[in-house]
Amino acid sequence: MRIAFLGYGEIGATVLAPIAAAHEPAVVVTHPARFGDLHEPHVAKLATDLGLPVVEARRADEAQAVAALRAARPDVLVSANWRTVIPPPVLAIPALLPLNVHDALLPGYAGFGAVNWAVRNGESRTGLTVHVMEPELDTGPVLWQVAVPIAPDDTATTVQQRLLEQYPGAVLAALDRAASGVRPVPQHGGGASFYHRITEADTRIDWTLPTGRLADLVRAHSDPFVNAWCTFAGRKLYVKRAARPSRPHRGTPGRVVRHTDGGVVVVCGRSWESGADGIVLLDVRPEHGGVQPAAEVLRPGDRLE
Repeated sequence: MRIAFLGYGEIGATVLAPIAAAHEPAVVVTHPARFGDLHEPHVAKLATDLGLPVVEARRADEAQAVAALRAARPDVLVSANWRTVIPPPVLAIPALLPLNVHDALLPGYAGFGAVNWAVRNGESRTGLTVHVMEPELDTGPVLWQVAVPIAPDDTATTVQQRLLEQYPGAVLAALDRAASGVRPVPQHGGGASFYHRITEADTRIDWTLPTGRLADLVRAHSDPFVNAWCTFAGRKLYVKRAARPSRPHRGTPGRVVRHTDGGVVVVCGRSWESGADGIVLLDVRPEHGGVQPAAEVLRPGDRLE
């Protein structure tokens, strides 16, 4: 099938590669390499290496993008990590379907940062959904889904890598179904949820949360994502790694109580509630410094806000 592709970054390139091997990509539209706070030229580089026509655009409705997409006369439009809204006139260009690959099991976790939110919420699984794009984000009928487990010690980074391994098979399966005339299935209403973009303000640590919630927060915002953070002595302190303590430590939330378990224990949660066992900070990064063992930065009696 003739494919028009819109995508960006490592995810975009991971989807474009199998499409190029099995189908006819007629045009590739990607964001400029430096887009927002990102610098991910993966799609443009891959397309150039494959000799495919490349158009750069910040929005899908920019004149050069629309002209290239229409000239391509695609059977299917595929979107993967395209980071701005695709308007209805562009969705109407392909002869068969406009498809998007979303990193969650829709209808749950529509929107942004799905992997981070799933880990942060303590989910035991996530997945990929290839669905028809509609004007409202992540609401269209589903052509293919694949589930991926989330282990208790997984980080968003390890889950993201596991998902990347599933992208090629998922997109090719969906395209095979589209070519065979399989009708996409409308999303069921149960469990639907939409999540907003994650900013640094959303990853600030609240020391009144119990141990499990804080551990999930830290692992949900592993590198290269925005890390969980607090303040120490008036400056930001980013938490790179944390763990549960070998024995409960309770008292005033945010108080550093001892060096143990390979790091420093910080009290968290309300001492009269179940699950308020403290958390061990292992590696941290001061606002204007490099990554260090938490035991070299914090001492018993220090307070974190």
